[in-house]
Amino acid sequence: MVPNYGTKVPNYVSIDPAMTQLCPLAIRSRERPQASPMNPFRKNPHRNRFALAFLLVPVFGCEVKNAQQPPSGLEVEMPGALGKERHVDEPNSLGFSKIRIREGELYKEGVVDRNGREIVQSSENLLIDDITENFALVRYGRKFLFVPLDQGFVSAEDMEAVNGFQYAEPYRCGLAMVSVDDVRFYIDGSGQKAFDSVFEFAESFHYDRALVRADNRFRIIDTSGQTIAELKYDQVNLQSPWCWQVTNKENQIYYSGFVDLNGKEITELIYEDVGYYDPEVKRIRVGLRKRFGFLDENAKVVIPLQYEYAEPFDRGKAKVSLNGRAFFINPDGVELEE
Repeated sequence: MVPNYGTKVPNYVSIDPAMTQLCPLAIRSRERPQASPMNPFRKNPHRNRFALAFLLVPVFGCEVKNAQQPPSGLEVEMPGALGKERHVDEPNSLGFSKIRIREGELYKEGVVDRNGREIVQSSENLLIDDITENFALVRYGRKFLFVPLDQGFVSAEDMEAVNGFQYAEPYRCGLAMVSVDDVRFYIDGSGQKAFDSVFEFAESFHYDRALVRADNRFRIIDTSGQTIAELKYDQVNLQSPWCWQVTNKENQIYYSGFVDLNGKEITELIYEDVGYYDPEVKRIRVGLRKRFGFLDENAKVVIPLQYEYAEPFDRGKAKVSLNGRAFFINPDGVELEE
């Protein structure tokens, strides 16, 4: 559970050099917290301004059950404010929503609670990247911050006053990938560095697995930082949540296949052309010897490689060409009427 340090003290999450060089994230107050049994740092005058933040993150799986839902599409003109529009996205399970405000050419984002009260002050310098449980991942200017939403109002001045991450991604599987000085690593729900390793490249966890690169070598790790598989390929790229694309170069030609979450090769490296994974239809366009088809999220062929030309799916349909005739197909490969 997130400890309650009181609503009178505006808190936010950031890196603070007084706590550690890289971690943890610290909640730093603009005014000193009241002495209270709830405040674990009240006896230390040098640390009295700081408290660690604890996230309510799903630990049994990696699905984002309480992340903010897609926008509702509702725009409402605020009473008494000529030319001012207020757009509130669908709330997450705890009632927190991203809010977007447009006043003429000025655009702002912020966070409100289920009663419409502003929790994170809207600002033209603020972008809300993610709301999961009672934390928001935001970009303020060029820095990334994790902001608690249940510990009182957070002003633009609060966010302006602190350093942040160079880059950060939302918490997944209980860990968040962050970057400081071009070094990537993971932090846990308390903001502490999850394990000692740092990486040249790292992605967010999904199904307790993540792809990382260190010393120009790719590997798959689990949430404890242990190596699940070394990937001895020239290049590795994320595709669906269930597989990675792996590529080797032979005689100036790139050939790609796929490995599963444990690094097991599930598709031979035969494809000369691989498109991006479309999560809406769960399809990957592939090409071999100038013929194109589609794989599913597990890299299994679901639409045969028979087309002379094929585009990735867009809004549920893909344009293809067969025997010189162009037409559209659905995700099952069925031709659609014009």
